[in-house]
Amino acid sequence: MVGLKKKIPASTLMETLVATSIILIVFVVASLVLMNTFKSVAERDTFSVQNRLEKLQYLIKHEKITLPYDETYDTYEISIVAIQEDVEYIIYSAKKTAQSKPLVIKQVR
Repeated sequence: MVGLKKKIPASTLMETLVATSIILIVFVVASLVLMNTFKSVAERDTFSVQNRLEKLQYLIKHEKITLPYDETYDTYEISIVAIQEDVEYIIYSAKKTAQSKPLVIKQVR
């Protein structure tokens, strides 16, 4: 058996600890960025309430509900009012409890 002629330098314990801590810091920062991104996407997801507003538009069009109309859907407060100006508008408003700006749809009747 041939002995090893080339010596491989070993890293010290301190170098190993520093490298491990740098890798851990990178993974922690990356996971925090991903969590924040997914959280903001989930907060802005309004598909379910938009679907509910479309159902309410259908019901109003076919005179199944009367105006003004209010309801609570999931965490949204939905209100529908008719406003008469030059033409009659129907305003659909869905506001989340912790949201400052509501989701508003304006429709000419």
